[in-house]
Amino acid sequence: MNRAANFFPGLSLRHKFILLTTLAIVVFMTIIGYLAVAREKNILYGEVEKQGRLLGETLAIPIVNDLIYERLGLVEEGGLLDNYILEIFNRKDVDLLYIAILDEEGKVISHNNITEYGKVYADPLTENILKTDGTIIQHVSAGEHQALDFGVPLSIGKKRWGSLKFGISLEKVEHETLATVKKIIILTIIFLITGFVIILLLTKRFIGPITQLVNTMEKARGDYLDIRVEVKGRDELAVLGERFNSMIARIRQANEELKKTHEKLVQSEKLASVGILAGGVAHEINNPLGGIFNCLSMLKQDGSNPELRAKYLDLVHEGFDRIETTVSKLLWMSRKGDHAPVDMNIRNAVDSVYSFLEYKIKKVKIAFKNEVAADLRFTFDVHDFQQLLLNLFINAIHAMKNGGTLEVKGYRTDSAVSIEVIDNGCGIEQENIGKIFDPFFTTKPTGEGTGLGLWLTYEIIRNYRGEIAVESVAGKGSRFIMRFPVQEVP
Repeated sequence: MNRAANFFPGLSLRHKFILLTTLAIVVFMTIIGYLAVAREKNILYGEVEKQGRLLGETLAIPIVNDLIYERLGLVEEGGLLDNYILEIFNRKDVDLLYIAILDEEGKVISHNNITEYGKVYADPLTENILKTDGTIIQHVSAGEHQALDFGVPLSIGKKRWGSLKFGISLEKVEHETLATVKKIIILTIIFLITGFVIILLLTKRFIGPITQLVNTMEKARGDYLDIRVEVKGRDELAVLGERFNSMIARIRQANEELKKTHEKLVQSEKLASVGILAGGVAHEINNPLGGIFNCLSMLKQDGSNPELRAKYLDLVHEGFDRIETTVSKLLWMSRKGDHAPVDMNIRNAVDSVYSFLEYKIKKVKIAFKNEVAADLRFTFDVHDFQQLLLNLFINAIHAMKNGGTLEVKGYRTDSAVSIEVIDNGCGIEQENIGKIFDPFFTTKPTGEGTGLGLWLTYEIIRNYRGEIAVESVAGKGSRFIMRFPVQEVP
């Protein structure tokens, strides 16, 4: 059935089962009907043939006697035979088409039709009758119906007195055969209706659970796991349904655990990024703290002067504002946060990320270029965008320990927004390009990287139905190209 089902690729398993089973019943009934009709037809033909042989052999004896009597002059020539032939022809138990007596030359000496007297028959059957000593039977066409022609030799011993020839119509056989065909067709229809009802019941009982299981599995493909298969009975299908429900429950539990693990990994990577920012943060805090201490020292020395006190207090306030801004950025980077896409200016967002790493970038003598179009906008969660750029910038800084250029480009092509992060650092070995987005993959020394930065970047881009590609040559630098469709908002 599996091979046959391949001819109906667009149909469901239930419909295939119904269609193939119905076709099988039709083919089976057709073969059975054909064999039954052929058998019935052969039986009827055999009965007619048997009846014809018996009639011929029965008539041969009295006809030979009449021929002998006529030759001896004991009876009037032709009179006795003609009456006998007409009497036989008019009998209703045999569908005779004609009956004739021929002499040794094939000339008609008696016939149920008086117009045939004296004719000499030269047809193949007559010629065969005149040559043989046994009964000959031949199928012939008699108008709209078939018939059997019989040829019986009229002889005693070796003496040949003539031949008896008659035809029996097969009209009754054809009618009975047709009646049999009609009966078989009616039985086939009844059997089809009954079989169809049985098939529907079987499909509901056996194919229905499979269809339900398939539909449920299709729903599960869309990450919708709050589903169950209704289980009835204790057969193999019920066991399959129970196993499926158990599997879905395990997958749901595993997904929940994986989601929690994923959140922990993302948070740990964010904290790792915060750790990298610590140097810049220390610099941003130490400078205003030094100024604050100087101001406090001056206030101790001459705090009674209103102008100096107001000046130094303003400087202290400004220093605390700078510290508060830096600490706020650090806390913001480490927050878990909710996903909230907004329409943002990409160039401004790039500048914001650069401000986080400005101290680190300048410390290793890296020139930064923001080449993003000033009017380029996109719907994105600001925190997600800054997180993925931060990961790429940190990787670029690690790749340019002896200085270099970090460049960001942004532009729109057709229905996509493209953002490129380019550096001229150490580049990536070709054998590693296919692994850089794998979680925990890193080429940095132990303690310098978690191996989650680029993986997190990839996950963020994938959540926005975007894509990222890498072009890199070892020793010459790397180019990360991100593309996002602008029609879809996650």
